[in-house]
Amino acid sequence: MKVSIVRGGGIAGLVTVTTADSASLAPHEVAELRARVERAVPAGEPPPTPPATARPDRFDYELTVEDEDGTRTVRASEGTLSAPLRALISYVASLPGRQERIGPPG
Repeated sequence: MKVSIVRGGGIAGLVTVTTADSASLAPHEVAELRARVERAVPAGEPPPTPPATARPDRFDYELTVEDEDGTRTVRASEGTLSAPLRALISYVASLPGRQERIGPPG
């Protein structure tokens, strides 16, 4: 399983990408990651639709999960993140072995 989170926007407009690959995680971390993914981005369900109202000072997120069920992507703005999605983003950001990169706005 691979989980990638792209966060863009905010005042500076920087784009950050955080990726966690289960191949580099301990077994208990893989189990926790799978559980959090299933709560936040259940396989077989359509992703939530973010509202059309743009807020330039807020962050926008694009979360992509690649696993045996295929690839699914969810987009949400900072103000519309569900509690499970927010928890998944925080968990991925705290994992050892995650990869992070920061890019310019856009």
